[in-house]
Amino acid sequence: MIIAIITTVVFLIYGGVGFSFGGFNDAVEEVIKDKSRIKQISVITEEADKELKALNQNIETNSKELAKMNRNYDLTRQELENFFELDDIRHKAFQETFITLRFQAKRLMSQEEWDAMYAKIKNRK
Repeated sequence: MIIAIITTVVFLIYGGVGFSFGGFNDAVEEVIKDKSRIKQISVITEEADKELKALNQNIETNSKELAKMNRNYDLTRQELENFFELDDIRHKAFQETFITLRFQAKRLMSQEEWDAMYAKIKNRK
């Protein structure tokens, strides 16, 4: 539950995540020459972006709901615990999906390709 609290507070203060996997596809196309693997990685990064957008939407919605709940003086501890337990479940589902996608992409690349991709991404910043 502590992760959900920290995440919610961070997003309340700083807003949603602006991260995207779009830059990965450009770097992948520069590093990998096999069109089939490029396409497979592109599908994975598109799915990861979709998951991130859903996470951001969920965080935005939950932040508003938490603010609304917190205004209620009569809010019970159980109601707040239930809110965060559900939030934890959603974050855990995102984490599981993200981990799965990350390792799907890894299986499609050698370590040299992986390192070269990240070097290109780093050099663009």
